[in-house]
Amino acid sequence: MREGLDFSTMGITDDFMFGTVFQDLGLCRGLVEVLLGIKVRDLRMVERQELVDFGPASRAGVVDLLVWDVDGNVYDVEMQNGADPDIALRARRYLSLVDASLLDRGQRFGDAGNVVVVFICAHDPFGRGWKRYDYPRQCEQDGEPLGDGTSIVFVNAEGTKGDFGDGFDAFMSYLRDDNVIGSDFVRSVDDAVCGFRDDPRWRRFRMLWSEKYRNEFADARDEGEAEGRAEGNKEGFSRAMALTSRLMADGRERELEEAMRDPEMMRRLLEEYGLSNDCV
Repeated sequence: MREGLDFSTMGITDDFMFGTVFQDLGLCRGLVEVLLGIKVRDLRMVERQELVDFGPASRAGVVDLLVWDVDGNVYDVEMQNGADPDIALRARRYLSLVDASLLDRGQRFGDAGNVVVVFICAHDPFGRGWKRYDYPRQCEQDGEPLGDGTSIVFVNAEGTKGDFGDGFDAFMSYLRDDNVIGSDFVRSVDDAVCGFRDDPRWRRFRMLWSEKYRNEFADARDEGEAEGRAEGNKEGFSRAMALTSRLMADGRERELEEAMRDPEMMRRLLEEYGLSNDCV
């Protein structure tokens, strides 16, 4: 049996906490600006644990934080705590999912805004020491940018090279040690973290989600299940996480608790929110 959650040490790098805190439009806008060094006029919508897909023949994916600004640009922000040798391939897949999903909703190519995929990495994903790795598409021969509006960015909390501003450095320090409050933005984020961490209702749903779904996937990996089985479990807990987020946003917490004990009710709720296997 796995040990219970230690809420006293749970911080912004916890993916559930990360999604909860940055669902706030103001904090999410600050996050995008700090990480990318840009000014965002305003945000239109933030979705946490958003399911994106582009057709029944393709495998859907669940992204941590999907953000739209008022100018039509989209930012997919992912929290990456562990080392992942395939992180570049994951980033490619997420960029394809988000980009294709937007066009599938009726946009013309010329109307599509910029799409930026950002991985916030607790450890250096490439081992070269940069605080941020930016990968826009450009011509190999002369370095001229393609200008397609897409980019993949890896933020490295362990990085020491590069100057991306005091606000960036303050947030990286906070990721490494949440006792270090180096900016007003970090203070606002930490206040939100502490507020949710002390909220009994938030604790309850964090615990329900963890016990019911995250541990099932972890157990499957620990026991050496086949790759296909493990991937299926991963997608299953991602869908459950998305359902948890949406039910909480709609004030349907009681139904969520009942569904945790009733597989048939869980199936109906997944179908209602378009999250079941039959819907993607």
